[in-house]
Amino acid sequence: MSEVPALKYGTEDFVEEDFKRLRRWKSLRSDILGQYEIICGLLKEVGSYPPSNEFCGGLITFIKHSKGSFHCFKDRVPILDPEMTPAEGARVVFAIIPELAMFVPLLVYGAFEEGTMYRINGKKYPLARPGLGKIINEKLKRLSR
Repeated sequence: MSEVPALKYGTEDFVEEDFKRLRRWKSLRSDILGQYEIICGLLKEVGSYPPSNEFCGGLITFIKHSKGSFHCFKDRVPILDPEMTPAEGARVVFAIIPELAMFVPLLVYGAFEEGTMYRINGKKYPLARPGLGKIINEKLKRLSR
């Protein structure tokens, strides 16, 4: 473990379709940016980098990719417009890429969607812990193209 660097906010390319699907949540982009700032603060508070497997509710998956190692976590995010608590609001699956010192949102969905199926690359996966790693892998396949 080393000193915690300042994380950069990475691309939103992975979540553009999610933003379109959840367009009625007008503040979603800024809510995720706010969550990024909270994550940066948490990393500095715990003082470990890269983050441990127990960080932020636990590691969902770890993926070694040509762009770096993706440490993927899930967090609940409150929504400001319309006003929702973290329990009612969004779920954000994000990666911390230590080699690039970067935070990248990979998947965004609503609490109301938990347990439903998510379609990607012609396949369906459940929006639940067992399916999240598979969804992330499918999204990263787009990066490799």
